[in-house]
Amino acid sequence: MPKIPEELKKAILKMPQTEKDKLLLRLIGKDELLIAQLHHKLLEDEADTEAQKQEILKNIREIFSDERNKRYFYTPGLLMMGMRDWNGNITRHVKVTKDKFGEIELTVELINVVFENYAKFLQKEQKKADTFAEYVVKKADFVIKKLQKIEEDYYMDFAEEVNKMLDYIGNYSPCNYLAKELKLPKVWEW
Repeated sequence: MPKIPEELKKAILKMPQTEKDKLLLRLIGKDELLIAQLHHKLLEDEADTEAQKQEILKNIREIFSDERNKRYFYTPGLLMMGMRDWNGNITRHVKVTKDKFGEIELTVELINVVFENYAKFLQKEQKKADTFAEYVVKKADFVIKKLQKIEEDYYMDFAEEVNKMLDYIGNYSPCNYLAKELKLPKVWEW
């Protein structure tokens, strides 16, 4: 983002308020993410954040457990692509709402739902398994690092699902080497 020269800043601040407001609204209108952030900050509350998170959870569960959708994910690589798409939705949710707990919960749920519904498929299908495994292990490492940044009082809320995720990763052999390399724990102890 270009830096605004000091003399231009001063000139802008001297503009009449109505002109500044029009200019501000025009500029905000060009950034979809900024519009969503402002909408959330000014017009929504925690209940809306929770509702949005629950909607993403519901969609993740539907997409990755629906029998009709299983035909689209016929290799681990395509399964990973689907996960990446949904991770984009998680990232957008976090950018808009600043929901750091939701980011952890949604990412863990994404990994767990995929393993719950595709474990047998992943064990027998090895085409692009290394790419899938790398993606999953890096996401799990991301979750563990995020968990270290939150208050310990909240650890109990995440312990069961995080350990389930680590168990899935530990039982999927393509993940083992990278998990060891990244020092991903087999069990998350807090």
